[in-house]
Amino acid sequence: MDGKESAVLTGIEPVLADIQRRLRADPQEWLKVLKKNPADLADVEKKIHHAFSQMADRVVAGLLAEATAPADFADAAKKK
Repeated sequence: MDGKESAVLTGIEPVLADIQRRLRADPQEWLKVLKKNPADLADVEKKIHHAFSQMADRVVAGLLAEATAPADFADAAKKK
């Protein structure tokens, strides 16, 4: 989801750790931009919506990676 250069997702935990890191860093950057120029609110709002959309996509990808882990997925498929 982040391009060909991204690490392969194996589950949800790495995704959640990355989201926690972003939630600590990104708001500080957004605040810095707004303090410098409050008129940039519309641009900051777009960046916030984009960031959370990306985070949601990564959560879905992490869940899918975990749900389709090779051994578990193959075993589930055999049962059907």
